[in-house]
Amino acid sequence: MDPNPDDFTDIDAVRRLKANAERLGRPDIADACRRRIFVLGGSDEMLPVERRLWQAVAAYEQTLFEKHGKAQKASYTRRKIKEKGAVQTLSDWAESPKVTPGFKALVDAGMAEFTGEYVVVEFADQFSDEAVAAARKKLVQAGLSESDMPVKDT
Repeated sequence: MDPNPDDFTDIDAVRRLKANAERLGRPDIADACRRRIFVLGGSDEMLPVERRLWQAVAAYEQTLFEKHGKAQKASYTRRKIKEKGAVQTLSDWAESPKVTPGFKALVDAGMAEFTGEYVVVEFADQFSDEAVAAARKKLVQAGLSESDMPVKDT
């Protein structure tokens, strides 16, 4: 029976499981581990939008980890969140015309739900119409269809 990454609560243990899955040629388990790492990244937050933001940060930091082979904190991003808060940080990401390498990597891996832009669409009622429209546009340009995105409640 294969291990279930959702049973783990320790990020380091999930990373070890992911490394073993990659070594053994099990991309399905490795991808499940990656998702679990992202989810655990926001587990300490009480507010849903903040939880999802920290999951996006965890996703970005995991892409850095995979690129460089060692843990790297997204220091600028963490400082911005501390200074401006979750909603303003996510709005800035959505409204920026720049597509970041982390965004592209997550979309290419089929994990767009861990991008900040997806979080903006998911919690559209907490963001300006401009930020939501910009986030949707960026996601569509990256290849997502409207049906792949959360529906904005009206």
